[in-house]
Amino acid sequence: MGKPTLKQILDALKNQVLIGKSYLDLAKGLLQADPVILQTAPTFFGLTMDGSLELAQMAVARLYDRTSGAVTVQKMLRQAALEISSFQRGTKQEVSEAIANSEKVVVELEPVLASIRQRRNEWLAHLDPQTVADPTALAAQAKLTIPDLERAFRETEEMLVKLSCFYDGTVGDLEFIGGDDYETALDWIRLAKCTSIENYEQKFGVGTWTGPRPKDCSRREFDVL
Repeated sequence: MGKPTLKQILDALKNQVLIGKSYLDLAKGLLQADPVILQTAPTFFGLTMDGSLELAQMAVARLYDRTSGAVTVQKMLRQAALEISSFQRGTKQEVSEAIANSEKVVVELEPVLASIRQRRNEWLAHLDPQTVADPTALAAQAKLTIPDLERAFRETEEMLVKLSCFYDGTVGDLEFIGGDDYETALDWIRLAKCTSIENYEQKFGVGTWTGPRPKDCSRREFDVL
């Protein structure tokens, strides 16, 4: 079997960043959403948030996997160093500096990567007996925050985009067109919930609805439906 080219490796890694970052953005968006909207389908939204956070972590784990032979950021940097002459843009010194700077970023990210690696090995990819016996121990030992994940994706994206630009002139942020379309879905749920409340109060009287209301339920919005 043939080995992947540097171009194929860069593209595969950028795709992992794109997917992982999108999962993280989705989770963040739902965490900030109106709780009343989320309560319309608590199981669905709860699983979506948790699953998105787990998939974001797994994307980072794949990017920096230590499995022998796996395509990773580290392997890409080693191959790039061997193929500096194949880069179409920038001088050899500029490419060498970009590779060296990227290697420093990987080292500086290690505390975050170590936490993700432990979470992957003891819960996300495998069920470690000790973690099953004491799930809280993993959270304490492998601390990880959303800003940590944001940093991992941001800094990885920056190095991949820069090296891709040097390699073949590819530029641009890694993002899906319509990556925030979940906001549209949430807004339609909000409008439907507000309409349902309005219809209830039209039938039984204003003020008879005693349950929670979504934010921004205004009659003007219903008039345009």
